[in-house]
Amino acid sequence: MHVSLAEALEVRGGPLQEEEIWAVLNQSAESLQELFRKADPTDLSFIISPWSLLLLPSGSVSFTDENVSNQDLRAFTAPEVLQNQSLSSLSDVEKIHVYSLGMTLYWGADHEVPQSQPIKLGDHLNSILLGMCEDVFYARVSVRTVLDACSAHIRNSHCAPSFSYVKQLVKLVLGSLSGVSFFCFPLPINITYVLPEQSLSQLSFIHLPVSPSHWNI
Repeated sequence: MHVSLAEALEVRGGPLQEEEIWAVLNQSAESLQELFRKADPTDLSFIISPWSLLLLPSGSVSFTDENVSNQDLRAFTAPEVLQNQSLSSLSDVEKIHVYSLGMTLYWGADHEVPQSQPIKLGDHLNSILLGMCEDVFYARVSVRTVLDACSAHIRNSHCAPSFSYVKQLVKLVLGSLSGVSFFCFPLPINITYVLPEQSLSQLSFIHLPVSPSHWNI
């Protein structure tokens, strides 16, 4: 039993809040790290997107390549894949998934946000997501860097455990689950941020202004 990120936000009719983004980021990075530890190529043949990122009632995250064939995944696909570059190492594959995860979370942050409103995220989270969405793959952050950033955020904030936010998102779709306790904590939003133009070329689905006068970094 699972819920895709897209399904959860469709039911909500709004975006992920900042602590939810941190939570899904942390749980997703932990799942990726475990897949890379196994180093089985058959377990890595997916593109992370709002439809393939699965939220589980346990509070963990998994990924699938099923039931996404009718979705346009180009915006979530790393540039080197779209350009058919030769990619052979596990590190190359890791950077591909890091990019897709970053773009997926930007999609979640912008879901159903009115065009007159920019995405509102904290500076630390912006920095990590931008590092994940670098167009040049060798400039992208690693899964280990993402996990370290999530750990630092958890230490320095008063947020609930990451799994509890994922459980809440599952609950949006599946309702109350027997034997599962759901936490409810306030989710702070700190500053306004608008993506730079080079990232907007990949984020065609996000309605952010591209004029430098609108950037608020």
